[in-house]
Amino acid sequence: MDRAGTLIGGKYVLMEIAGQGGMATVWRAETRGVGDFRRDIAVKRILPEFIADEQFLTMFIEEARVCSQLQHPNIVQVHDFGKDDTDRYYLVMEWVEGLDLRRLVRAFRATHRLFPWPIAAAIGVEMLRGLSAAHERSEGPVIHRDINPFNVMVSTNGVVKLTDFGLSRAMDRRRITQPGIVKGKLAYLAPEFTLGAPPSPQSDLFAVGVVLWEMLAGRGLFTGETDVDVYLGIKELRIPPLKQLRVDLPVQLCNTVQRALEKAPLARFGSADEMLLSLTTILRGVKDRTDERAVGSTVRKARELLASIAPPPLPGRRSAR
Repeated sequence: MDRAGTLIGGKYVLMEIAGQGGMATVWRAETRGVGDFRRDIAVKRILPEFIADEQFLTMFIEEARVCSQLQHPNIVQVHDFGKDDTDRYYLVMEWVEGLDLRRLVRAFRATHRLFPWPIAAAIGVEMLRGLSAAHERSEGPVIHRDINPFNVMVSTNGVVKLTDFGLSRAMDRRRITQPGIVKGKLAYLAPEFTLGAPPSPQSDLFAVGVVLWEMLAGRGLFTGETDVDVYLGIKELRIPPLKQLRVDLPVQLCNTVQRALEKAPLARFGSADEMLLSLTTILRGVKDRTDERAVGSTVRKARELLASIAPPPLPGRRSAR
């Protein structure tokens, strides 16, 4: 069982849990080297109950393989991949000091404030740069398939990074998931998945559209009491116009998000670069700063707010960043 202080691979020391999903845990860890060398890293570990799950292991190995080939400032970088003494896999990635987008949005909701639309657009630009690098990979396009606020990291210095390519499908490899099984977080899936269509760059762009809509609207888009309700919302594409929810939004921004959310994939943007150009054109007319310093300042203030309203950690345990 993993715990703080566990040494992995002879040089990686687990420090504290940074996040946990249904099948894996991400630890903040340290690389230990000669001369008291230390460097913060992230270590992803499969939960013990899934160690024997062949399909999940295949996806985990594929994540390591694909991410090692995606060298881009807006994609979390993989440093190492291996097995420990107990034959459990571990994935070593760069540590992003900041917040995932879910927690960043939560900070604004907690104070009943609207998310600044120029910052939302700037974050969207960086997300699209990362996706463009994945979609345009020379060895074959990589479709992320799981774009959602949990998988978008925003650092305290304002850099946006996509993470968790575990469900991605590299087009130079055979399908690694069973046909007919929907993958990814349900509320961010493109409507064509309800008809059994394969993933495409446009399905990733639809997910970006959902993320942007939720940032700007301050609430979830496809919601319901059950997964069936969410599924039907996606299938029927019930999307309230953003301009009716926020009068301060530029029409061009609302149109950009709406185009990404079109039901037919061919009606969406032709590429991540095309959608990126639309957002950057909007930002050119903004007087306030929308660069990395502005985004970083937003993240730092949000972290301070979340820390002030978070419950105190249990005795003997350290709170995750």
